[in-house]
Amino acid sequence: AAALIEFLKARKADLLASEHKIYDELDNRFFEYQKLALEYYDLDILDVPNNDPSLAFDKKRKQEMVAYAILFSLFERAYLMFSHQAEAFQQRQWSGWKHFLNDFLRRETVRTAWQLGKGTYDTGFQAFMDGKIAEIAPKAPPPVPAAAIPAPVPVPAVVA
Repeated sequence: AAALIEFLKARKADLLASEHKIYDELDNRFFEYQKLALEYYDLDILDVPNNDPSLAFDKKRKQEMVAYAILFSLFERAYLMFSHQAEAFQQRQWSGWKHFLNDFLRRETVRTAWQLGKGTYDTGFQAFMDGKIAEIAPKAPPPVPAAAIPAPVPVPAVVA
């Protein structure tokens, strides 16, 4: 029975390593594609469409959005790779990534870029990023209830 358990553990580890290898190879190729998209930002070849009116005449903004997409891919890769590691390893390695990410997500342009392309990332990573943004993004002040706003004081009409 112990031999069977060890066999199943080894098989699961092999399967996980195979999945990581496939992901890693695909991610490397996607990263190369993203670098092309950054170089040829005037083409409509990445998840920042040219038909977005806010980006239509701003080439630098489009380059910025493509660069953010590349960085999101790197964060996704780190997130997925570190999430399967031992907790001590995660604390040592992932903590630096999280610190950088926290600073990065304070920028409104980064959060906008995330909203534009987040559907292309791993769903676990999407939830992680949305949670981080909810923690970090500046909170809007709560609306003032109507009852707290004083009613206008009537001004008597001046009769001449």
